[in-house]
Amino acid sequence: MNNVLRFIVSFVLVGFAAALSSYFAYLGIDTFYPTLTLPPLTPPNAVFRFVWPILYVLMIISYYMVLKNANHQSASLLFVGQLFLNVLWSFLFFAHGWFLYGLICIVILIWTVFAMIREFHEINDKAAYLQYPYLLWILFATYMTAGVVYLNGFELKVM
Repeated sequence: MNNVLRFIVSFVLVGFAAALSSYFAYLGIDTFYPTLTLPPLTPPNAVFRFVWPILYVLMIISYYMVLKNANHQSASLLFVGQLFLNVLWSFLFFAHGWFLYGLICIVILIWTVFAMIREFHEINDKAAYLQYPYLLWILFATYMTAGVVYLNGFELKVM
């Protein structure tokens, strides 16, 4: 696979996941999300619009670097798996207000990202290091998700 094709694959995978996650977030962000009791340290919504594009760019670059290695199959599986879980979290939390299922999903996502970073380290240390901001953000998102579960219950209550 040449460099252009590697970049296209990386960009399309991350872009597709980003678009789906954004769509699901949009379903809840202007409807029920403002009515939730949020945990302390929850940033304003504008912060999310700043952080996620940076994380997605880092993911694209990181995965592009991993694709340069012929033995990227295991790392690729984990990368695609974490993208799926990221989208699933948005679907559960924002599209349906199933906060407890979102919490379970994000805990599995953390494990998957840890495993992915470990695999990336075996291929390219720089690619792995580019994933650490994402891991930190997911850990923070887990705190916020757990806070929503604790403060609002397991799922959205329709009035």
